[in-house]
Amino acid sequence: MNTADRKIVSLLLCLLLVLPWIIMPRPSPAADPQNVLKQKISALYLYNFLLFVDWPEKASSDTIKLATYGAPQVYEALKPMAGKMIKGKKLEVFSLTSPEGLDDCCGVLFVGEIEPQVLKELLKEAHGKAILTVSNQAGFVRLGGMVFLNDSGGLRKDGKEQKRFIINLSAVRKSRLKIRSRLLRMSDIVYDLDPVNLKMP
Repeated sequence: MNTADRKIVSLLLCLLLVLPWIIMPRPSPAADPQNVLKQKISALYLYNFLLFVDWPEKASSDTIKLATYGAPQVYEALKPMAGKMIKGKKLEVFSLTSPEGLDDCCGVLFVGEIEPQVLKELLKEAHGKAILTVSNQAGFVRLGGMVFLNDSGGLRKDGKEQKRFIINLSAVRKSRLKIRSRLLRMSDIVYDLDPVNLKMP
């Protein structure tokens, strides 16, 4: 890892530790603190993914639209980031209420823990479109999702520790997206035809 990569990793770690407490609202007493923190971390990763993903030119505009589905706490955590500039584009954040609302204007979709059948419908709707799909729901990359946020740790089948992200590179390429090498190096990579190296979530 070169000096530039180390700086990027250090920045991500600092953001992970500091930003949840600075820019995001405190949870209510009735909320599960661990789950709230998990959703805030997911929101931070989503925000930072935007720096490492490139969309096709025809899908580009002056905004980047980030949608959530079935993830109200992630949506609430992302709202303070709306309007920020990322790579010269303004970030828009919104919450979907049905798979039909997903279109090419959406650049990123985060999916919460929803019914498997609804998840399949969402991924079918997103298939072939320039939409980065992300989730922390088990089975996500098996169904064709692109990025799984792996917070369970554990070991791969080869005995090495699993990385923080699992990326289905086949799904990414089918949507004409490009994930920069800095993010790929921090991830375990699987392919549609060969998801064998991991204890797949």
